[in-house]
Amino acid sequence: MKNAVKWSSLALAVAAGNGLLASHAMAEGEGFVEGASATLYNRTVYFNRDFRDSTPGQSKREETATSFLLNFESGFTQGPIGFGADVIAMEGIKLDSGRGRVNTGLLPTDNNGKAKDEYSEIRGAVKMAILDDTVLRYGVHMPENPVVAYDDSRLLPNHYEGYSITNNSIEGLFVEAGRLTDRGEMATSNETDGVQADNEDLTYAGGSYSFNDNVSVSLYGAKSEDSFKRGFAGLDWTVPLSEGTSLNTNIAYYDTSDSDSNDGAEWDNQAGSIAVTLNTGNHAFGVAYQQMRGDTGYNYSDGEIFLANSVQYLDFNAKDEKSYQARYDYDFAGMGIPGLSFMTRYIHGTDIDNAVAGGTRDSRWERDSELRYTVQNGMLEGLNVRWRNATVRQDAAIDNGDVDENRLIVGYTWTLL
Repeated sequence: MKNAVKWSSLALAVAAGNGLLASHAMAEGEGFVEGASATLYNRTVYFNRDFRDSTPGQSKREETATSFLLNFESGFTQGPIGFGADVIAMEGIKLDSGRGRVNTGLLPTDNNGKAKDEYSEIRGAVKMAILDDTVLRYGVHMPENPVVAYDDSRLLPNHYEGYSITNNSIEGLFVEAGRLTDRGEMATSNETDGVQADNEDLTYAGGSYSFNDNVSVSLYGAKSEDSFKRGFAGLDWTVPLSEGTSLNTNIAYYDTSDSDSNDGAEWDNQAGSIAVTLNTGNHAFGVAYQQMRGDTGYNYSDGEIFLANSVQYLDFNAKDEKSYQARYDYDFAGMGIPGLSFMTRYIHGTDIDNAVAGGTRDSRWERDSELRYTVQNGMLEGLNVRWRNATVRQDAAIDNGDVDENRLIVGYTWTLL
């Protein structure tokens, strides 16, 4: 309660003082204050991951925590060149934890291996808009592109710092470039889902082009200062079939190599996926195929990769791995319950080159289910409740073996400005 009062007071003080704000909005004629908006987001997460005694040491991770994220958005000062500033403030608060249940990714731990009671961070950025279609930014970033993307799957998002430029002066075309440093997640855990590489400088460039409302392509490249080079190409294509029915095809391809890393290692990987989804009424039926080629699996240090079978727990990104997915979604608005939706999917991975086990070909599978509800009206309008369940079984001696996982997430946003 003490922390909640502190954050509420901070939010009101900044809102009243029209403090430093953050924005990508560039509407012509907006001023620094006139274009301002501010939100306070609260997220409470219960996280339970049971390794079913399939790994030595800690067999279970279980914690509950709540967080506050204060985000301020300004307009730009008026004129052909406008200026603005960004501030984002975050705090995580422990609700329940234990020495034998830590490392969920919700809370950082101290030197004694105990979860900290709270942690917080404030970051800012300055920005400049030129003719309303070009934005230069220096400071905190939360990018969302295929070669550098932030992660918001736990209590608070991770972030990057550096500089970038974006442009959308040509209709349908969005381009961007920048140099960012990965500052890692707010909470440090012992996750092995990806290769963590905090404080690594990354230079990137790319963009997307929409031919029309149904077809878009994207192309990106990135170079890490100390390790890899990566390229990405993607296609998203929707074909309307009839009233309320459409077929979507999404193709993603990565080519990653590392020939000049500090440890002298050389490796390469080609990762591709294709997903096809039939949307009809309140139903969606999807299938996907993903494959890894090269000397290694797909290694990454970002929060997300834009491949079809990168799901709740696994990425199905091991060396030589082939994976297949079947998915079903339903919107309960079709049954008179707007705001309620359901998803389930099954992914099976095969042909994993397991060098640890003498080069055997291993397999694994993951089954996910998700139920989400957003309150539509009344005092709690906008409150979002989300339950995520994952079951993982694998022969491969990677990613901590078998897993049963449940996440319960409750979120609500207050609009302050």
